[in-house]
Amino acid sequence: MCPKFELTMQIPPYLVNEHYDDRYFDVVNAIEEAKHIFFRGTGIIDILSTAGQGRKEFRIGETGFGAGRLLIALMDFLDNCGITDIAIIYNSVELHPVTSERMASILEGFRTETGQLIDLLVRNYSRVEISRPGWHQIQLTRPFGTLTLNLWIGEALEMVQALTIPCDTWFLDGHGPKKNPSIWRRELLMAIGEKTVPGGTCATYTVAGAVRRGLIAAGFSVEQRPGFGGKKSVLKGLKL
Repeated sequence: MCPKFELTMQIPPYLVNEHYDDRYFDVVNAIEEAKHIFFRGTGIIDILSTAGQGRKEFRIGETGFGAGRLLIALMDFLDNCGITDIAIIYNSVELHPVTSERMASILEGFRTETGQLIDLLVRNYSRVEISRPGWHQIQLTRPFGTLTLNLWIGEALEMVQALTIPCDTWFLDGHGPKKNPSIWRRELLMAIGEKTVPGGTCATYTVAGAVRRGLIAAGFSVEQRPGFGGKKSVLKGLKL
């Protein structure tokens, strides 16, 4: 949902969030970028692999649902991970929800890789009453197990405060700090820290100093990891 590096090519208008004058995601290989930064970056497979036999419940928090790019990438990633009996609880938030028609247009560039997943998400999302604030739920069955999307329509801090169970990992994927500073404010990062299990993780594309300091104040140790494409480095946090 955010700029990673400058491109010389013109960005199609439907990929730009008019509320922040910023594109929803990098237009070059955005699915693989998501897997590198957010899934491998938070060590999801390692965590699930060591969970042992039986149902493996894993809770994710996301700041910035957008058009569901990370959710599409996550389902594709887990469908091919070789682990089954996973129950993903995916808590996300969107202050400016798009229509299902626009969602389909935004995700069209990934259709060759993930066409069936796009159709699945768009079909279920079309039933969400996006004009109504608060929680909305979508339940999906996948080869890896089940995925429950809990989507909060409204402000991110409200969503985090409404969570009753802490998350195992967070995908911090709002628009960049310069475009959308409220999604990176210290109050929100502190609340995210409180709603993260000890040993839980977070990942984000941004390495801005204010974000690093905010995550450290929220109880995370922070390290830079190699970036993807034209992005030199990204951040991973570990809740102490």
